[in-house]
Amino acid sequence: MSSEVHRHIEERLVKSKTLLNTKVVDFPKNKNLNRSSNSKIINDNLWNINDKSNDDQLKAVVGVCFIFGALVLMGLYSNLM
Repeated sequence: MSSEVHRHIEERLVKSKTLLNTKVVDFPKNKNLNRSSNSKIINDNLWNINDKSNDDQLKAVVGVCFIFGALVLMGLYSNLM
């Protein structure tokens, strides 16, 4: 049992030594990024809820809005009556 514990402790010491001997990566700071030229909007990647492939998602959104609206109307009715 003690040899297993010693082996485990030695493995941990080796891992901690290699962790302390790591090098820090230095990224270049002189790189100038022109953000205005990189910010073109591509309309092909936009998600549209009205697409034929999104019929189930459209139904889910409409259902959630309908339930929320019905609950609001029932809550208003119960408070006023």
